[in-house]
Amino acid sequence: MSVPMLLTPMEAQSPDDHMQNCAAFVDGASITYGTGNELESGSGSSAACKPTLREFNVRLEVPLAAEERLGLTGDVKALGEWQLSRSVALESLDELNWQATVPLQSCRQLEYRYFVYVEDLSGYKQIRRWETHFKPRSLGPCTELQCSQLDVFGITSDNSDLKPQVHRGWLNHEAILQLKFNGEKMFQVHDIETFDPQHVQLKIVPVEKTAGLHVEYSKQEYGKSQLELQPTFGVPYTKGDIVIFHITLPLERMMEQHFRLECYSMSNELLGSATLVTSDLTGSEGVLHLPIKSAKNADETLARLRLPYVAVQPYRYSPLDFKNTYAHYWPKSWPNLDVGHRGNGKSYIADAPAERENTIASFLSAHEHHADMIELDVHLTADGVPVIYHDFGLRTAPPGKQISRPDQLEYVLIKDINYELLKRLRIFSVIAGQVREYPSHNAEPRMEHRIFPTLVEVLEKLPKSLGIDVEIKWPQRRQGGGSEAEQTIDKNFFADKVLHQVIQKGCGRPIIFSSFDADMCTMLRFKQNVFPVMFLTQGETKKWQPFLDLRTRTFIAAVNNAQAFELAGTAPHAEDFLGENASEMLQKAKDLGQIAVIWGDDCNSKERVQYFTRIGATATCYDRSDLFMPEGKREAFFKSPALMAEFAAQCRI
Repeated sequence: MSVPMLLTPMEAQSPDDHMQNCAAFVDGASITYGTGNELESGSGSSAACKPTLREFNVRLEVPLAAEERLGLTGDVKALGEWQLSRSVALESLDELNWQATVPLQSCRQLEYRYFVYVEDLSGYKQIRRWETHFKPRSLGPCTELQCSQLDVFGITSDNSDLKPQVHRGWLNHEAILQLKFNGEKMFQVHDIETFDPQHVQLKIVPVEKTAGLHVEYSKQEYGKSQLELQPTFGVPYTKGDIVIFHITLPLERMMEQHFRLECYSMSNELLGSATLVTSDLTGSEGVLHLPIKSAKNADETLARLRLPYVAVQPYRYSPLDFKNTYAHYWPKSWPNLDVGHRGNGKSYIADAPAERENTIASFLSAHEHHADMIELDVHLTADGVPVIYHDFGLRTAPPGKQISRPDQLEYVLIKDINYELLKRLRIFSVIAGQVREYPSHNAEPRMEHRIFPTLVEVLEKLPKSLGIDVEIKWPQRRQGGGSEAEQTIDKNFFADKVLHQVIQKGCGRPIIFSSFDADMCTMLRFKQNVFPVMFLTQGETKKWQPFLDLRTRTFIAAVNNAQAFELAGTAPHAEDFLGENASEMLQKAKDLGQIAVIWGDDCNSKERVQYFTRIGATATCYDRSDLFMPEGKREAFFKSPALMAEFAAQCRI
């Protein structure tokens, strides 16, 4: 599938309308300016349009790394039409100033962006950083034979605070490997006197050096969690710290790269090391078991390390481009938004709403009652169909079997069932010990009320003025052992399937991704540059057992992880914000430019909805929009032609 491009109003005109096929003569040759905005041989002339050389001069605030280069792309052929592979390389004048001269049409207004990149041995570019202003830079027509432009990287006229607006890029022909020190029991030590995991410095060293291989780390502390280069003797680590090593490497190195984990004492003495090979990685995620061998005696094992990893592959379908990004688009001028939880609320409970949760009918009900967005839950079936349902599995029974007790029901996981079979299954819930049966998908005559709608059906049926929080369901391991559910589907495959459908069918509306799985958030962030991603957490709660990943345990831990990997923000549990310091906690997220969408049963009343608005939540996600919507609200926020026009640029038509 190729992502269709959005035509600007000028490009959408006929060739006769579009600069009237303006042409000129240069050095005796006839030059035609076609609708592609490229200089081409041809006939005809026009005094209105002349060939011109555009000189792009860029000043950096800090020098680039030795291997980094500056690139330029824009909406005309000569600038690559937003494509990374066809972008223009600038030349370095000195360590802070870069320049490129490009032949362009004199009568055409154009849009463009700058980016920093490195090139691997195969010639593929990796985007290190790029300008992410909501509106690209623009240049008007030039009436001279040569025009010059002076820019500052990351700063445009839209930067009222003169702070650079630059973010990391997305994956193209490279992958990310993260090695995660994010648990409580990482090391099994043989002799605490020779190796103390409470006082150690850790460093990842590539054995084979190659262009495009880059090692960074995040030590997650409030306000200081950004990725950065490793210190000479490694990153100080003690039990309870969260340290993530973030390795970018060319795709062809993913199965043949060796690394050495070096362990130093706090006095910078090399204590020992372990070797890891990327060919040992099995699937998108897993755990490596590494012996730490003594630096003094290679036959001596100082400790054993249980090291979780995640490997992020590039989005497998069509390439994305630089034209626009909504990954950090959430203006401060927006009001607190109302988000319908699973549509109009949970339904497998007493006193449920009329519409079953996570159905098109429930989403439309929330919309009817002025919800700005709805939240839905996405699973992948055994045959790879993204389907909407909350739980990882469902209670069912064979056709015709009489059910009177809960123990007569079977529990099956969605990931083990093909979609056609899923639509036929009987569906039960147990409420206060009583068994209740609901119509299966196929038994429900009203399409909008059918359980298990596909993600595509939802995206096609809901009005674009209704925003969507797409929660990716991925089971979490618990602190006390065990997991929410078994998952055997590959994580990259899962993420790509959902992204593909959202990019194809969901553009042109407010969409945000969320997940309780920190690594899924990382994947969604680095696979694409179109939609924002937020880390969904349960925080410090008395309602459920804590998850194993330390990043999920507190609101601040979630904020730190969001800062590390440039997520839009977090979706924290309401229970974290019932104390006196609630406003101060939310302000910590705002101070880092993050959003915070609060969810949970503690949101389910008019008083609580008002409370979370008052303390500064970006949005509040609650059940029963029909009961708890703020008084006086007469229209959803996104029912605005001007706002919808802004989101239309998501679609590459």
